[in-house]
Amino acid sequence: MLVKVPEKVFDEVLSKLKLRVYEYNSKIKEYGVYLKPYHLVYKNGKKYVYIGKYWYKLEKFGGRLKWIYLGKEKPFIDMPDPPEIPDYTIIRDADGGYIIDKKILDELKGK
Repeated sequence: MLVKVPEKVFDEVLSKLKLRVYEYNSKIKEYGVYLKPYHLVYKNGKKYVYIGKYWYKLEKFGGRLKWIYLGKEKPFIDMPDPPEIPDYTIIRDADGGYIIDKKILDELKGK
């Protein structure tokens, strides 16, 4: 079920989910790939937030770091599995509220 939450609640949810991704990325450093902590897309006046959904590697180009997209699937079979993050897009609507799946809130309250 989708629910609308204020920005403060959204910030707490985002912080907890990003922490899972950061901890996981620390464990898989030797593979040279990363699960991108979050990705923002702006479309039709809405902001879409994707958490831990896309795989990247970082490369240096002219002294700058660039994210190179690898896809949605784990790039190496022998890597540990990524953290359990609900596969749901978080949407910020035009009036500033965030629409998220209630399952995310329930799961994070239990942890």
